[in-house]
Amino acid sequence: MTENNIPQPDPAWDYYLTYHKLLKAKAQLNQLINDIKELESASVESDESINKDLVDLISLIKDTEIPIEPPDES
Repeated sequence: MTENNIPQPDPAWDYYLTYHKLLKAKAQLNQLINDIKELESASVESDESINKDLVDLISLIKDTEIPIEPPDES
């Protein structure tokens, strides 16, 4: 399936949600990198903003973690 000539994964794919969460994290990281490269010098305000964005990004990545269930030994 494609959308705007961009291949889209099948929603039935086991990693569909993980894929989309990682794409979102990648977009947020790219935005943060672009924002940082525009800064001339560090300031308390820019540091706080960067840290907030990093906390949000880390939270999204942690939310993306796939739980591993131990095998059923019955």
